Amino acid sequence: MRIKVLISGLLASALLMGAASIQSVDWAMGAVAVILQLVFAYAWPRLIRAEAPWPLTVILSVCSLASTAAVLFMPGVSPMSHGVEVIAVGVLLVFISQVLRGADAEGRMAGTVSGITGVVMAVLGSAWAAAGTVNYGFALTLVTVIGLAGSGLVAMTRLPNRITMFLAPLVSLVLGAIATALPLGLHVVEGVVLGLLAGILVSALRALALSTRSVRNLTGVLGLASGIVLISGAASWYAVDLMVFS
Repeated sequence: MRIKVLISGLLASALLMGAASIQSVDWAMGAVAVILQLVFAYAWPRLIRAEAPWPLTVILSVCSLASTAAVLFMPGVSPMSHGVEVIAVGVLLVFISQVLRGADAEGRMAGTVSGITGVVMAVLGSAWAAAGTVNYGFALTLVTVIGLAGSGLVAMTRLPNRITMFLAPLVSLVLGAIATALPLGLHVVEGVVLGLLAGILVSALRALALSTRSVRNLTGVLGLASGIVLISGAASWYAVDLMVFS
């Protein structure tokens, strides 16, 4: 399963890189973000074995489309300005969906918690769309993808978690620093931070997936891979945004 997750993540990363290279089309990254968000919306409720997966899939899909549309067509102070509003609506919809299942339904609390988590991850994935609207979007995407690939190769091994939790961030950190030698307009510190965040994310979710034994089929693979890519985009976006304007 480790190899399948890595391959799925690399395919998603290749789509992002292809879209990021088309800098004349602002919505190219948004289109790829929507694809990844919809894959996540379908796979996440089944990855966490929700008792009623389809209502959560619909909610995640609606929130995904709304958040990415807001980034592309309703920019505020920041392209991600309306993300909090979408998350708030998504949380309310998750609560309503679980209440409507009835008092005797099983797994309502678990469905609520996992549903809210999925909403946050899906909405934050629209950060990839936001990256397509700024001039440093290609640089952000490239360094993040390099960090994900490096840490993903470490995570693919059968090394114990106590080793990969240290080694994966270290490898991606070094790769992120090296990537800034390219004419991307990023400083070494920015490359280090992006690489480090990608490595921490990959190693942490690897440990979580192995401990819970949640990835058992293709749906689980897609859920984990798309989730990693979506969250890494958000982490990179907010990190660069903070460093640029701090």
